[in-house]
Amino acid sequence: MPVEHPDPLAFKTWLRLEALEAGFALVGFAPCDPFRSEEDRLRGWFQEGRGTLLPYLDPATLLDPRSLWPQARTALAGFFPYARPDAVPGAAPGSLKLSRYLWGPDYHMILKPRLTRLLEAAQIRWPRLEGRVCVDTAPLLERQLAVRAGLGWQGKHTLLIAGKDGSWGFLGVLLLSVVLPPDEPVHTEHCGTCTACLEACPSSALEPFRLKPARCLTTYTIETETEPPPDVAAALATSRWAAGCDACQDVCPWNRAPVWGDPALWGGDSPLHTRPAEDLPRGAAQWRKLTRKTALRRVRDRHWRATLSQILGP
Repeated sequence: MPVEHPDPLAFKTWLRLEALEAGFALVGFAPCDPFRSEEDRLRGWFQEGRGTLLPYLDPATLLDPRSLWPQARTALAGFFPYARPDAVPGAAPGSLKLSRYLWGPDYHMILKPRLTRLLEAAQIRWPRLEGRVCVDTAPLLERQLAVRAGLGWQGKHTLLIAGKDGSWGFLGVLLLSVVLPPDEPVHTEHCGTCTACLEACPSSALEPFRLKPARCLTTYTIETETEPPPDVAAALATSRWAAGCDACQDVCPWNRAPVWGDPALWGGDSPLHTRPAEDLPRGAAQWRKLTRKTALRRVRDRHWRATLSQILGP
């Protein structure tokens, strides 16, 4: 007997509800067609050398979700909030600043299992459905997919702004092998004449809607052990951002009353956020202990020590 498939619209409605139940604040659906409108901008970005410190990125792969996974027909994009109003980098006396996304367990360990469980439940309802879970590590334009899925727009700081829900959120994507009715994409950005994020950047890494990775503090504290240019190193020391940087999001008007992450999920403060800078760990064993099961584990202890030296001196 032929396998009976569910109605695509009803299936999409069910998927959205299940994803919201899994903790996503916003969920949308987008086709997996190539990003033709992004081609000139992205190729220009690489031709200008902006991807030099991010060698794992390839424009040809990024521009077409199906080059990552040929079966992809629909993308479920979800916005998962992570910031908490009481988690403020640098608030503890004498402490350094670590980006809010680092104030809890590794988000890959949270989002990937939840999206995997969603896929498994979907496959029971739709036999022979295939899918691929993508959370940050796959060569995929997740922000552009989120815009295409109607979750928000890419702000001048290059991050997704989910309207009144703000920008403090991870993006998780579930690629599906079936065609589902797409949501209405966001065609207009709503940053207007605001330049708060550009002016707040400690190292002048931002132009409107474009990032210069070679000047971004996060590049040098998270992505690469390459020595920063002298003026970027000076900005690192002055701003005291030891891992990541939230300066552009801190001043964004759309983050005045954002959707907050679950405090029970993200837990309490780590000693990395509360200790005075001079008392922070410089030994490999203590670093591994404090970063266990966090997104900071990707930063080697020698990289951490080099950053501390940039901020505090040798």
